[in-house]
Amino acid sequence: MLKRVYKAPDEFTAITLREMLKSRNIDAIIKPYETSWLDGLPKVMKGGWGDILVKEEDEQEAKECIDEFLQGTGSNLNIEH
Repeated sequence: MLKRVYKAPDEFTAITLREMLKSRNIDAIIKPYETSWLDGLPKVMKGGWGDILVKEEDEQEAKECIDEFLQGTGSNLNIEH
């Protein structure tokens, strides 16, 4: 089962975090909220661009890696899991 570990505010953040997780041997996928026919509406309604998902057994490690990464970059992005 896949678990959401982060709600990304934009595509760039989602891709960056996915690649960071992959570099730590954690398989991650991005599930964007956007569809071509709703152009921006899901982002407004859901408060983000999309979810980063990992296997259930990797959930805790992935959250820790994301928290550490965002703190290390001095990012003021909301850490919402």
